[in-house]
Amino acid sequence: MADTMSALDRLETFKQSDEERFKFMKDLVDKNTTLLDDLKIAKGDLTHEITSRRMLQDRVQDAEAKLKDTQDSAFDDNLIRRGAVGGSEAANSLLDKIKHYVQHHDGSTTWKILVRVYTNLEGLLTKYSYIGYHEEASSLRPFVAGFTQSQPLFDYVDAGYGKERADHKIKEQFDLFIDNIQCKHILLGIAHDNGYVPTLDAYKNNPTIASRISLLNPITKGREYNGLPFDIASFESIFRKEDLPHDRPMYGKHTRTLPPLRQPFTPLPMRKRVTGKDLITRRPIYPGPVWLNKDKQRVDEDLGEPSEKRHHVAEAQDAVPSFAS
Repeated sequence: MADTMSALDRLETFKQSDEERFKFMKDLVDKNTTLLDDLKIAKGDLTHEITSRRMLQDRVQDAEAKLKDTQDSAFDDNLIRRGAVGGSEAANSLLDKIKHYVQHHDGSTTWKILVRVYTNLEGLLTKYSYIGYHEEASSLRPFVAGFTQSQPLFDYVDAGYGKERADHKIKEQFDLFIDNIQCKHILLGIAHDNGYVPTLDAYKNNPTIASRISLLNPITKGREYNGLPFDIASFESIFRKEDLPHDRPMYGKHTRTLPPLRQPFTPLPMRKRVTGKDLITRRPIYPGPVWLNKDKQRVDEDLGEPSEKRHHVAEAQDAVPSFAS
């Protein structure tokens, strides 16, 4: 009988062990299923993030390519920031300088002066915003309108995206007027790269035509232009002296000037510091009965004249140090 009970007890122990093992395995399977579901969701999120990042990278590369194809603004920033007023001033000043130049160069004061400016307007606005020139970006369109409206023969033309579009128009205009006997002189303000050198190189050995061509400084900066026999016209008060920056600056448009170092802190003079021996030790005051009159008003004992000890306590309290905030 004892052997039978021992066998039943062992059987019950095995049964409990099997149940615990089954429960443990079931918990592992449930946790594994949950982890697999979480992993599937994480993989989906990762695939989405990779796709979004690649799309964003493609957009950034396209924007950078457009910025590289965008010609810089030739006009001075101070004029562009003044909007329509700056555009009108730029047109009138440019007309006066061209008249003075052709009078000095060719001796004529009666020529009609035609000015054409070609640029990628949207690309230039994008570049202004990218490099942090937000004031110039908001004033560029009014500047263009003021420049075009100030003189009847002045045009500021938006050639669209792509540097080659503006280049193509300039080259076609040059070919149109260079053979026109009514055109007395051509002032070229062309890009700082060397793309126009082959076009101009065809006329460098023709003194008659070469004398009718001048290059605007500081717009034309390519090194190969230095070997051409054309005169240089400098209108530095109207045009930029340097190219626009290619990258976004660290601290906005201009270099930020750090504030001067503060003077060393000098603490305010403190009152006399009170030590323990300067304080007056008083016995603790325990509350006693409060006397009231017939009108329920408190009646206090007359304190009399302040004693010498109380004077010392008041002075000690006044000597507590104060700190400047």
